[in-house]
Amino acid sequence: MKYFTYDLLAAVNDWVVQSEEERRRAEAEWARAVKNYFCGLEKLKTRVAAPALNFFQNGANEAGLHDGNLVSASVGDGLDYNADGASPFYLNRRAMAARLEFLNYEQDRLYTFDLRGVSSYRGDLVVEEERHAKSIGGLYLCEISAGNDESLQLGFLFASGSSIVVQFRRLVFRKRRIDRKYEIGEMYRP
Repeated sequence: MKYFTYDLLAAVNDWVVQSEEERRRAEAEWARAVKNYFCGLEKLKTRVAAPALNFFQNGANEAGLHDGNLVSASVGDGLDYNADGASPFYLNRRAMAARLEFLNYEQDRLYTFDLRGVSSYRGDLVVEEERHAKSIGGLYLCEISAGNDESLQLGFLFASGSSIVVQFRRLVFRKRRIDRKYEIGEMYRP
């Protein structure tokens, strides 16, 4: 994560033992990180499609992914390859890609991040053992930023401390509305 690290997140949310002065410093650092992040987003206007940029600029509350859940994360050289024996897996035509899908907290939107031209994929996923569900838990935030050279970087930071950070060339962003047929409280059933 370029702007929002887990240590900063933990300090600003008072998840760690710290003095009042340390907490105030963390809040000031968080404010600077937010300002720098939005300045960085402005510089990405020519590199990121408008719907995706709008999500990163305005994706909060119901329109965002805070407390959302990772549905799936796939990475490989053949995400769209159909292994049915009908066509070869062309070794010299493949490029690494990644696809991450998230369900928002209200479970009425599915967000898909298709990343093309992946040059780096780092995932540090930790299962929250103390929770009833043995999962990585809710997403706290995500950020997009300029990476090295001409690449972009997309990072996801979970409240558990888990993270996924991907360096890539092109983002295909999709948001699909889901017609939820169950009450919101149903998601808490064991």
